[in-house]
Amino acid sequence: MENPQSGVVDVKIYDREYRLRTSGEADRLRSVCSYLDKKMREVSASSGSVDTLKVAVLAALSIGDELFRARDALQKMDDSVSRRSLACVSMLDRFLC
Repeated sequence: MENPQSGVVDVKIYDREYRLRTSGEADRLRSVCSYLDKKMREVSASSGSVDTLKVAVLAALSIGDELFRARDALQKMDDSVSRRSLACVSMLDRFLC
């Protein structure tokens, strides 16, 4: 559903069509919209809600929770890599000095 206008993408989220403008990659925007559609359908199925606004807010909260969990995991990995790097540098210093 590519639009001839540069940076404009037509998508469908939760049975509604949107024309979105992007400065990035159209395929990435489509993927994000597809993910949001999937989340909204999951929330709707689990909550039994048909109110689009409520489903959208609950989906946003779910995605926000995923984001925060991913950030926490990334921070833990970064901390672990930093500790290991310092340990490696310390070992090298002992062997080289």
